[in-house]
Amino acid sequence: MVAGAARELEAVLDAAVDPVIACGADERILHVNAATERLLGWDREQLLGRPVTDLFPPRLHQFHGLSLLRYLLSRRKVLGGRPTRVFSQRRDGVELLVELTVGTTGTGDMERIVLTMRRLHEIIDTLEEPLEHVPGAPEVLAHHEESADRFYRLLVEHAPLGIFHFDRAPIITACNTQFAHIIGTTKRHLVGLHLFTLRDAGLIRCVREALNGRPCDYEGDYRAVTTGKVTPVRIRFAPVYGDDGEVEGGVGMVEDITDRRRVEAEREAHLAQLDLLFRSAPVGIGFVGTDLRYVRVNETLAQINGVPAEAHPGHTPQELFGSLPGEVSESMLREVLTTGEPVVQRETTTDEDLGVPGPRRHLSGSCYPVRTPDGRMLGVGILIEDITERKKAEDERAHLYREAQDAIRVRDDFLSIASHELKTPLTPLSLRLATLERRLERGEHVDPGLLRHARQQLTRLTGLINDLLDASRIEAGRLSLHPEATRFDTLVEHTLKAMEAQRGDHVFEFERPPEAVSVHGDAYRLEQVVLNLLENALKYSPDGGTIRVRLSVKKDLMVLSVKDPGIGIPEDQQQQLFDRYFRARNASTRSYGGLGLGLYISRDIVERHGGRIWVESEPGQGSTFYVALPTVSATRQPLPLVQPDRHLH
Repeated sequence: MVAGAARELEAVLDAAVDPVIACGADERILHVNAATERLLGWDREQLLGRPVTDLFPPRLHQFHGLSLLRYLLSRRKVLGGRPTRVFSQRRDGVELLVELTVGTTGTGDMERIVLTMRRLHEIIDTLEEPLEHVPGAPEVLAHHEESADRFYRLLVEHAPLGIFHFDRAPIITACNTQFAHIIGTTKRHLVGLHLFTLRDAGLIRCVREALNGRPCDYEGDYRAVTTGKVTPVRIRFAPVYGDDGEVEGGVGMVEDITDRRRVEAEREAHLAQLDLLFRSAPVGIGFVGTDLRYVRVNETLAQINGVPAEAHPGHTPQELFGSLPGEVSESMLREVLTTGEPVVQRETTTDEDLGVPGPRRHLSGSCYPVRTPDGRMLGVGILIEDITERKKAEDERAHLYREAQDAIRVRDDFLSIASHELKTPLTPLSLRLATLERRLERGEHVDPGLLRHARQQLTRLTGLINDLLDASRIEAGRLSLHPEATRFDTLVEHTLKAMEAQRGDHVFEFERPPEAVSVHGDAYRLEQVVLNLLENALKYSPDGGTIRVRLSVKKDLMVLSVKDPGIGIPEDQQQQLFDRYFRARNASTRSYGGLGLGLYISRDIVERHGGRIWVESEPGQGSTFYVALPTVSATRQPLPLVQPDRHLH
């Protein structure tokens, strides 16, 4: 059992990272572990039984009449368990700087001394002896201390931090130039300064902590006593121990944090600006982690989503918005996480694409990967913009553009039609006048028919010009009316008689009411309306047929209807029929003359008399035009809508 325990202990020691050496009371090696073999280059069998001093340079074998091990054991209380830096010697003679800890157990022949080593990093060539050395013989000790002091001064004076030492008083006993530079005064004014006179509660607390054996950090603004210079500083206080292991003072390492504070202030300002931009941005901004859970959103995105901003963090889109809109959102986020590429300005509609009830909204969304400087994916950034108003504006612009194009087309069509219509009566008029001129010059008989035909063409030309003038007056609001009591039934009858010469193969049928019908209106303008309706009925019924004119009275409302058996008007064209220059697509300018102004002028005249005009028609089935006017006995109130399902103007 003893042998088994020994083998188990040996296995444990071999597993240790640091070298472990065990000696007997005679200071000869009893055991070494594998780490010792690796560090010192000895085989285990070569070391067993050898004096332990063979592992150290000869100059370190004796101190004050004691061996190295016995001297270190005598200082165990002073060291308080802290390791001592010494040089160890490899088998090939190379010296290594190590930290050595020595312990002992047992007494007499059963005493066992255990050494543990830890190799330190290489030091600069100017270091002749370790900074913490084992005091040696008097002739060697002074040389070691002088070298250590020189290295210490060199290290402290050229340190990038300010360094000062204070005793238990606590008074500053030493400092480097960098400390004096940071504070803004000279060493002469700093050495001898009592730290408690600074009256800084935080600094005094840190000094007391160091004197009690505890490191402490201080950060604040130091004001120089002599110059009044204020310097932001960070000081790391640490205790300093004497040979007896007691705290004999402290050391402070000072850093000027002026630049750091400036950078931090700029960073805080930038962060504040970014936070303000994030919160007040007119677009929705958010961030989702790789688990598709929201981390943060701004108020704009919360309003777009219809969920409070504080309810987003920790939830997925499906948890917040439901199945369909959540799936659409998550699919776009997964696309970014999978491909590592952004999704830019993908447009959706809330009703069709997302299935969200309520008014339609158009959204434009972009998602982009958010990575650390080393390329690791942190999540997905989200930008959502409500472009509903922009879409409306675009649609409105498109609508206005189409209207402008239509207006240009109407203008061009009108110019073409007007030039044709004005030239049509001028040509025969010119021919007839030329014929009359020749006959008169020769003294021949003049046929009255020539004069009649010339007058008809002149009348037609005058009518076209009057229509253009009336349309211009209507646009300018200057078409004047001279209303008076007018027998409307008589007016219709006289107009029908005046049209007898123009009716050709058509037949007029007039159905009048049994009693007289009187209106308060401009007889000339009302006759112009009836004439326009009759001319249209004749023009758009090229094969002849019966034109039925009916006049009826319902309470205080008079209704005139003119029905023709003509080509009719397409349903989608009837709304525009009373617009200026408009012609239905089934009425070509070559087959049907006119400027497209008659119904436009008629509508204005009728409406200014307090009436309405509308049409009922089907292609190939003819058309019926209606005019409703209040009778003389009617009050001037808005007329009721007649046939509201028809095209009423």
